[in-house]
Amino acid sequence: MSTPSGATGLLAGAISYALGVCTLVEPGDMVLPTPCPGWDLGTLLAHLSDSMADLETAIRTGHLELEHPGNPPGPPAACLPAGDPVDVLRDRAAALLSVSYCYAGPERLVALGGLPVPAGLVVCTGAVEIAVHGWDVSSALGARAPIPAALATRMLRLCPLLVAGRDGLFAAPVEVPAQASPGDRLVGYLGRNPGRSPLVTGE
Repeated sequence: MSTPSGATGLLAGAISYALGVCTLVEPGDMVLPTPCPGWDLGTLLAHLSDSMADLETAIRTGHLELEHPGNPPGPPAACLPAGDPVDVLRDRAAALLSVSYCYAGPERLVALGGLPVPAGLVVCTGAVEIAVHGWDVSSALGARAPIPAALATRMLRLCPLLVAGRDGLFAAPVEVPAQASPGDRLVGYLGRNPGRSPLVTGE
């Protein structure tokens, strides 16, 4: 199979990065704090799984309800999915990537909150969310695994379009040094401080 390009290629890169980081997760890590205020790692993985499932449904059916924003002010109310959260995430990522090969062509539209949006744009937006939450997982684990430079560079070019209406999606951009890597510039643009680990609370 040839390497995917365009929106599907961006999604494949984001999924590869996020799942690679998640191989480091152990059962006892679920209570670790993350860069998302009020979220522990278990809640973040559940949200990411839900987001992948929503995106898969949107691409397959051509319809998406705006129920799971990228970085809402509080943790999602949904219960943690049954089973190992990383296994659940892996299964949903496989389903999402499979459907993107079939239904994310340039002629495909997704009704996003009732408005038709090109499926490729929806896929790219999902890819950014998956990548940045992969970074959140890395940060929670103290792994310091940056988003790959080539992937981050592509996302930085798209972000002004993809997150133009960022209220309720991402925090205000965080200033990073001019010489920062593309990965650090990306997470900074999306409201994360690439040089700060989550504070461990309750100790």
